[in-house]
Amino acid sequence: MVDKVWLTIDWRAGDAEVPESVQERLTAGLFREMVGLEGVERVERVADGAMPDGAMGAAWLWGILQAEVTVANAGKVVKGIQARLPGKPISFTVKGAKGGEVKVENIRPEEVDATLAKLVAAAKEL
Repeated sequence: MVDKVWLTIDWRAGDAEVPESVQERLTAGLFREMVGLEGVERVERVADGAMPDGAMGAAWLWGILQAEVTVANAGKVVKGIQARLPGKPISFTVKGAKGGEVKVENIRPEEVDATLAKLVAAAKEL
């Protein structure tokens, strides 16, 4: 059994009409809050893979973060994130050390509990 997994949190679908400056503030704020969540070992922003060759620096995607989380606290982390993004459909991808991956897309707030149980069970097997 794996102790830690990588969790990708993607709420871009729910922010499609939101101005980029607001998306930036929300992403930066959630990043800071996730650092303090129990079970979160590390949080990273996701670089934009569409940067042209020779571009200086990195461009970050808004509305998506990655975190290394303990399997034991994965459920708490997902619920904490969902509480911080009320009403937004969120997609989660869990990736284990062996490369196994489970993805759930556009989870609505009312579906979180049922989906969360399946996601945590899958994370234990990755």
